[in-house]
Amino acid sequence: MSKLTIGGVTLDNNVILAPMAGVTDLPFRLLCRRMGVGLVCMEMVSAKAIYYNNKNTENLMEIHPGEMPASLQLFGSDPDIISEMAKRIEEKPFAFLDINMGCPVPKVVNNGEGSALMKNPKLVEEILTKLVKAIHKPVTVKIRKGFDEAHVNAVEIALIAEACGVAAVAVH
Repeated sequence: MSKLTIGGVTLDNNVILAPMAGVTDLPFRLLCRRMGVGLVCMEMVSAKAIYYNNKNTENLMEIHPGEMPASLQLFGSDPDIISEMAKRIEEKPFAFLDINMGCPVPKVVNNGEGSALMKNPKLVEEILTKLVKAIHKPVTVKIRKGFDEAHVNAVEIALIAEACGVAAVAVH
């Protein structure tokens, strides 16, 4: 398999474990890394939960040296909170910070987070601009083809992400 370089970080191969809530916990990520995955992605973590020092969130962000490189995924809709929390956690040993703009779960979407962000390209631009400027690690984004069949705008969001300095975009 060919190597893959994202934002100056070279992965052993181009096989990436997708972030999956309730699935990609530490033991599963370690197992997948041992089986040869080039990059593991952690479950999504709420930027607001970090802001409020939620104990369960700290456990979700645990990274073991044996799983490196790893991508930590944040979700939220407030550009200031996302960028400030990214600065707060940047010392953690993740290789990439991924922003979730693909989750369709109602409790996430109803807060204007996850895939709901795709309905607001101006907010996406504000979030990504602040975030890329706030940290030194590469930023990636996970999106869908659009919020729903009536709002297919993955290309528009990907171009915004590229213009903001995002290192890679994954379409879920």
